[in-house]
Amino acid sequence: MASVAEPRKIIELSEAPSLSKLYAKAASSTALGLVGLARRSSVFPNTEYRLSGLRADREKLRDFNRLMHGSDRDELPAGFAHIMVFPTSIALMAADDFPLPLVGAVHLANRVEQRRRVDPTESFSARVWAQNPAQHRAGTQVEIAAELSTERAGEVVWSSVSTYLARGVKLPGLSAVQTPEREKFSVPDANAQWALSSDIGRRYAALSGDVNPIHMSSLSARALGMKGAIAHGMYLASRALASAQPAGLEAFEWRAEFATPTFIPGLVSVRFEEIAEGVKYQGWNARNGKPNFFGSVSPR
Repeated sequence: MASVAEPRKIIELSEAPSLSKLYAKAASSTALGLVGLARRSSVFPNTEYRLSGLRADREKLRDFNRLMHGSDRDELPAGFAHIMVFPTSIALMAADDFPLPLVGAVHLANRVEQRRRVDPTESFSARVWAQNPAQHRAGTQVEIAAELSTERAGEVVWSSVSTYLARGVKLPGLSAVQTPEREKFSVPDANAQWALSSDIGRRYAALSGDVNPIHMSSLSARALGMKGAIAHGMYLASRALASAQPAGLEAFEWRAEFATPTFIPGLVSVRFEEIAEGVKYQGWNARNGKPNFFGSVSPR
């Protein structure tokens, strides 16, 4: 990867890219094996993608709150902010010089910092870049960093780091990621249960634009080597946040880690627990007890 001291090349997008077109192009390239010269390199582009004039779609925002079983607070949920910057992230990941395939990318973890209450009527700008590529035991991982700032004052109100894995893709010259040993999972007492329907991936995709085939149907997921369709990681994390975020908490850090795929349809048991640093949550397969996701919400 280029030296961190070297200024990033700025790519200004004139409009939000069509995610369906980007995924279709990526799927076609994957099917034909046309992964390009960059796919044989471990050099990640030192570029920053930017998009201005972002506004929340109020109808989609209402549908989002409904899907997350959250209340219609007069604020922009941190999970919806992720949806707003997501097209810019995908434009970066779908570019010809990005060395990992977009289709089939697995979301491993997410870390969000919200700095204040975000007014859904504000106008925003997004900036996105890649950082910290590393070897993973199952392939190659990379972090996609994003910021959302107000257009009027240029104030950063929301930032995130999303970690993605390209399964089975090994790039030369990268250091191995140092992953701490996770504590052995013991099934706790649940205080919530989520019945996830087979169409939950398509419903979240309709709001987010994330039409990655691994979420859309069992057939399309199996074509990419999955055992079946899996729920979007950010759907699970956003739904957990809707329950875990205390009323009135406007500045916070929100973390999510995805341990094993959450197959759909399925039943997920969830536990929310107050801790000294805020609220932690964990979800697991209600039938076999395998952990699906962990996370926390803490004041900042």
